[in-house]
This record gives sequence, structure tokens and C-alpha cells, in this order.
Amino acid sequence: MYTIPSEFSDFISPDCDRASFIQNFLNKAGLDAPILQMEGKNHIYVKFPQSQYNSMFRIKTVIAHYDRIGIGANDNSAAVFCLMQWAASLVKLYSNGAFHNIRLIFTDGEELGQGGVAEQGAFPLAQVFKRLGITNDDIFVFDCMGRGDVPILSQTKLPRKAPPAFIKAFNALEQRACELLKNSGKGRWFCLPCNYSDNASFIANAIPAVAITMLPSIEVNTVLMGGQPETWQRFHTSEDNIQSLTPQSFELFHLILRNLAELKTLF
Repeated sequence: MYTIPSEFSDFISPDCDRASFIQNFLNKAGLDAPILQMEGKNHIYVKFPQSQYNSMFRIKTVIAHYDRIGIGANDNSAAVFCLMQWAASLVKLYSNGAFHNIRLIFTDGEELGQGGVAEQGAFPLAQVFKRLGITNDDIFVFDCMGRGDVPILSQTKLPRKAPPAFIKAFNALEQRACELLKNSGKGRWFCLPCNYSDNASFIANAIPAVAITMLPSIEVNTVLMGGQPETWQRFHTSEDNIQSLTPQSFELFHLILRNLAELKTLF
């Protein structure tokens, strides 16, 4: 059984400099993680060795926001911490010439999106992607992965006037995400209406992106019945603390990430 590391408590402490914490953790693993400053926000880009990429296959851009409101143990510390551990493992596991094609970015300012998608910290990041022509990545956004045993793919309502090519690309990405969760969850997964995360910034810039979260089984039924699950009610309150997390969620998320690294999609 997975045990939440003691370092996680340091990461969610009120006085933690989270950007420095992430950078120091990755630096110790031999990874450079420079800050990308955009409109006052500090995104963190993880630089894997170039040998761990293969241009014949799609890049898988993985995104999680590290900013928080309050303690933020689940929203979004759990996902970020697991991704840091995953990054440290990737650089070792793929050091023998194998490739994973992972592009990993920790974003700042996701919580500002409550004022509209253009206020999200990831919005200027998505604009840079679009300006540079980086529109063919498979973009996976992970948010609130520390509580529950059922992976959830967020239902996405695409813009009414979305171009056919964008719709086709999004549907293909969504199908790959469904297969990823189905295989990782041994068939136990759902597609449910959820609040937008950083995926909203990319979709608003006509770049396909999916968002994935986690819920306890009993709370899935609550959503299906039109209710608000306890996990979501805890967001931005003192109840989003380490005591509310479930270690099996971390274990399942690590399995999802291992399978994601192995996912290969030809252009």
C-alpha cells in the first residue's frame, strides 16, 4: 500500500515556497526546471533529456497547477507531488535510449480562472503554444488526484463554432484518454461534468486538451444523481487537508502516469 511521503506535509505547509520546492525536488533528481514568467505568473517547465523523445510520435504535454487557495492538499498538491515523483522516475527509467515523449509543465494562476478563462494563468501559456504552432500535442491536465478510487474524465463542452478539424482532433484525444483511464482503472472510470481546469485555456485557443480528476466511488453516484460530491465541497476550505486524502488515490494516479509514459501515438 502506498504511503504518502513525509515531504508532502512540507509541500502543503502554509509557508512553503512552492515554486522553489518543486524546482529543488527536480534539481535533486538531475532535472532542470526553469521558470517561465508570463504576465506575472511563474510556470515551471521540466526539461527532460532530448534523448527521451522520438519525433515520430506525439508529444504528451502534462499540466497541473501548483497554486492553491488555503491548504490545497487535494487541489492541487496531490497531483503536483505525484508528478514530481514521476518526473524523477522518468529520467532514470528512460535513460537507456527509450523514449517517453512527456512535456511536463506546472502552472501558476489556475485558481484565478474563476473570473473567466482569460484570467487563468495558463491562458498566456496556451497563446504561446498557438503562436509557436504547438497544436498537435496530446494535452492532459491533472487536477485533484488525491482523493478517491475512480478516475474521472471531465466532460467538455466545445465552443459552438469550433472548426471541424479541432473537433476531430479533440475527439481523438478524448478517446485516447478514455482508453488510458479504462486500462489503468481496470474498467472502473467515468466521464462526468466537472469544473474546468487549465484545459479551458487551451480549448479557448483552439488547442485540444482533456482534464482528469479522481473521486470516491460513492461520490460518483452523487454526481450521477445531480448532487455535489463531498470532495468538491472541500475545495478552497480548511477541509481540503491531508487527513481527507486517500493513499490509494496516489497509487492509482502513479499507475495512470506509468501507462501514459508508455502510450505511443504516431502522427
